Amino acid sequence: MLDPMKVPEEMVSFLKASWETYLKIMETVQTQTEKILDTILTQSDVIKEESKQMIKQWTQMMKDSQEQYKKMMEDNLKKLESMVSKE
Repeated sequence: MLDPMKVPEEMVSFLKASWETYLKIMETVQTQTEKILDTILTQSDVIKEESKQMIKQWTQMMKDSQEQYKKMMEDNLKKLESMVSKE
């Protein structure tokens, strides 16, 4: 039987598990995209060197933003867990 007092904890647990799955997928897609982009930039003679540098900078900015987002979400999940566990 479902214990009403444990519902919030179970919801947070599910949210955390979903978040971890999402992160694994996002990191896999990011890694594969970086490899493909690097291959294209390395092998292409059509793209100028300035454009290649701009694309690499853009990729790094996206990576940094994703890391900030990841850290913020992990911090907020910890806060949510502590709030639910206090009840």
